[in-house]
Amino acid sequence: MLVAEYVAKFIKKQKIYDLFMLTGYGAMYLNDAIAKENIKYYATRNEATAPIMAAAYGRSNKSKLGIACVTAGPGATNAVPGLAEAFVDSSPIVVFSGQVDRRHTTISTNLKNIRTFGTAEINIIPIVKPLTKYAVSIKNEKEIKYVLEKAFYEARNDRPGPVWIDIPLDIQNKKVIPSKLKSFLKPKKFKNNSKKINKSVQEIISRVNLAKKPLIVCGQGVKISNTFKQIYNISKKKNIPIFFTRAAQDICSHKKKNILGQGGVKGTKYCKRIMTQSDLVISFGSRMAPQFAGHDFEAFKNAEVIMVDIEKDELSKKGIKIQQKVNCDLKDLIPVLSKKILKEKKINFKEWSTYCNLLKREKIEYSKKNKNPIDLYYFMDQLGKYSQKNDILVTDAGSNYYVGGQVWKFEKGQKEITSITNAAMGLSIPLSIGAAIGNKKSRVIAVTGDGSLELNIQELKTMSHYNLNIKLFVINNGGYVSMHNWADNFFDGRRVDDPEKTGEGTLNLKRVAEAFDLEHYKIYDYKKIKKDFSNIFKKKKPIFVEVITDNMQKIFDAFNDR
Repeated sequence: MLVAEYVAKFIKKQKIYDLFMLTGYGAMYLNDAIAKENIKYYATRNEATAPIMAAAYGRSNKSKLGIACVTAGPGATNAVPGLAEAFVDSSPIVVFSGQVDRRHTTISTNLKNIRTFGTAEINIIPIVKPLTKYAVSIKNEKEIKYVLEKAFYEARNDRPGPVWIDIPLDIQNKKVIPSKLKSFLKPKKFKNNSKKINKSVQEIISRVNLAKKPLIVCGQGVKISNTFKQIYNISKKKNIPIFFTRAAQDICSHKKKNILGQGGVKGTKYCKRIMTQSDLVISFGSRMAPQFAGHDFEAFKNAEVIMVDIEKDELSKKGIKIQQKVNCDLKDLIPVLSKKILKEKKINFKEWSTYCNLLKREKIEYSKKNKNPIDLYYFMDQLGKYSQKNDILVTDAGSNYYVGGQVWKFEKGQKEITSITNAAMGLSIPLSIGAAIGNKKSRVIAVTGDGSLELNIQELKTMSHYNLNIKLFVINNGGYVSMHNWADNFFDGRRVDDPEKTGEGTLNLKRVAEAFDLEHYKIYDYKKIKKDFSNIFKKKKPIFVEVITDNMQKIFDAFNDR
């Protein structure tokens, strides 16, 4: 069979039946093979969104992995922004890029200063290598099985992340005999030294024994390792409160005892008081980023920090001071820790737990709860309360990202997909599309801003064409309100993005919806929100919802009380 056909069959064997693709000459044999294999491909309008959709697909689907296919040259370089998002958010995706014939590639010349050779050709591997776990251009058709098996293994295992496979046109069209192809031998699973694990656990327990106000921090590593159930059991039995990072906050309902919700700069109203009072922090699978620990890492200034992470370098970077560094997989450590700490009868922090759970009653106050234009806190809170068990919540950059993180409590078991690390503009639409395709039984509730909308506005057509069950709420607050807040707070109101200078502002959103074949709905009165939701959510089709909100909206900063 052709290499392209082998690739398509391999994808199907992985039980992945959907992928995201923008066709092109450089990937034409791959494109054809995917279609012949009856893999459902979703045509994106820009290659930049294909990896983003693939990442959301993997995060919402049992396969835990998404696939994008792009063409050579500009098709490949267009996909780099989406690849970067997958990399920083540890999303397992596989990107296939087409390439010109090997004899027309710059790398084939063995010369340093050849910038491009064939039509629409660029040496993509050096560009994407820093943003992947594994990146390779196939030089010989007989490598295909080995490369595919290695790539899929790397994407899914240890700390997950993106991989990239570049396949030249002539290689795509070469014939191979599958039975004669070389396989990739999976490395033997590294077993953490049991003595080392036991020693680390004993040291953790010793520090807990000396503490009076301990906290547990759960990051994305807890999600990936599927260890939260055991961690929460420790929390309940020993009365140790838990804070989530943004990546982990949908693990369980925030209404549960000892669950303090999201910590950090844009965390809950009470998080700073609790974080700064703590004398011991046990961090599981969190990189302790500045937006969580404070820009000067002041959140835990009075605490010893124990940090457990699968990535050794995360324990060694400058920033927060760590008293105990534990480099291992949570899957190996948590069962041992759970077994041993539950036997320690003296360990119990009931008084501290009671204090923290009382503070949970404090809510961020709405500035204009019962007024129009609608307060964004009020709207996002109502949207979270209206959402149901199987709903997937999506936010974009800016004010809706921050407010959603502060008010949503996930009490019904909803899930969230967002740009975790970058809070990047324009991701709501492609993330929503990937999530809707990855979990076709779920309803996707997405929020974007009138500024963020413009960055991937073309994917509204993808949303309408495939008739996806996405309710897209577009916050109309006059454009770029979060950036205006920065200008007002830090630069005495000097703005570089006002409408007069840049044309920044709000499009005619009704016309935008109509242009992309979407039903338009407008929410403008806080008194009618529940009725509006009822009208919107009874329809199982994509709807473009314009929401008129306060253009002077202030976002609560937990560390600066503003």
